[in-house]
Amino acid sequence: MIFGFFKKLIKYYIDKLIDWLRMQKFNLELDNEIKEFHEDWLEENEKKEPKIIEKGTFGEDGWSISIGDVDDEDTKN
Repeated sequence: MIFGFFKKLIKYYIDKLIDWLRMQKFNLELDNEIKEFHEDWLEENEKKEPKIIEKGTFGEDGWSISIGDVDDEDTKN
């Protein structure tokens, strides 16, 4: 009778330990997925610096400046 009680008690605590380990594994995997999602999102939405193209010197004929991703024929070298 006492042997059956200890057997059930040990099985109960082993089951609790296994459930706890599964939850820890799940939490770790979830944290890793969230971290990976944030890194991907930050890479996609990072602020890009404008491209500045200067042609000539200020005040000369044909001088121009373009800021951003401008594809005018005047700004091509």
